[in-house]
Amino acid sequence: MSTRLGIELVVEPEFTAKAYRTRNIVCGQYGSWAAEMHMLRMNVVSYFRCSDTNVDLLADGVGRLAEDSRKRSPRFSIDCLGVASGRNESGEGSNGESNNIYLDFRHVDANHPLTRLHDEASLLVRGLPGTNLSVENNAYHPKINLMEYANLPPIVMADATEFAKGVAKDVGVPVVASAWRLVLLRYHSEAAGDDWSHGSWANDVSWEYLSSYTL
Repeated sequence: MSTRLGIELVVEPEFTAKAYRTRNIVCGQYGSWAAEMHMLRMNVVSYFRCSDTNVDLLADGVGRLAEDSRKRSPRFSIDCLGVASGRNESGEGSNGESNNIYLDFRHVDANHPLTRLHDEASLLVRGLPGTNLSVENNAYHPKINLMEYANLPPIVMADATEFAKGVAKDVGVPVVASAWRLVLLRYHSEAAGDDWSHGSWANDVSWEYLSSYTL
């Protein structure tokens, strides 16, 4: 069994409920059952190695991050830019996320509370012995995935993206989400082996909550 840790952000239950309904309809329509298994959360620092001896230190550090963020900006807001995917208008992969459809929270404000939280969480993980952040080599892109590693033909993926936009509009996914909890998770997957960077975990991923902190 292969394991990884993740520091993730859970947004307010009201937003999450509508995101779940959107994902269930989209994944059901396009047969992406593996993606429907995963919990809905916003990535902060995902799928990194951490030795068992340092998990308690990590949990303490995540608690401090949440406390600091709560003091600065309690339940900070994050603009949702709507449904997006990694494909351009021609249906070609454009940003390394070509098999994914997600609620997009990308922003450019280096001082946004979410950006600060990500930067501080990355420093925390890098500062612990026995950790590895090799999966997160790209620029930070906050999002909530609706369908991951679907491996649909390009024209079908374009249809799925358009469908997801319509569903999100009908369900009433809000344009703003509020931070609710910062959580520390342990992920498990037999299929992933040593490589968690290309979605091989998608068929059998499971997870356990190690800790949860109010934002």
